[in-house]
Amino acid sequence: MDKISILLKKVGVTFQNEELVKRVFIHRSYLNEHKGYKGENNERLEFLGDAVLELVVTEYLYKNYPNPEGELTNWRSAIVKGEMLAKIAK
Repeated sequence: MDKISILLKKVGVTFQNEELVKRVFIHRSYLNEHKGYKGENNERLEFLGDAVLELVVTEYLYKNYPNPEGELTNWRSAIVKGEMLAKIAK
């Protein structure tokens, strides 16, 4: 059993496709250093995740604030920045 499978078992989470979970942890630089690795990096998943996060934040702001579009856009941009997400996570 690999480390990802052990982690998922401990957390009590199951996925239909564990390969996607493994891909989350594969950065492009890892592939540069491990030429024999046949998997993909996480960039496409990151792209998708960014879009989903932006959509969720957009919907929340739209439903909860009557402010004009430009203001909501600025708020959304500030909220989904990595620095802000790190603060929220802490």
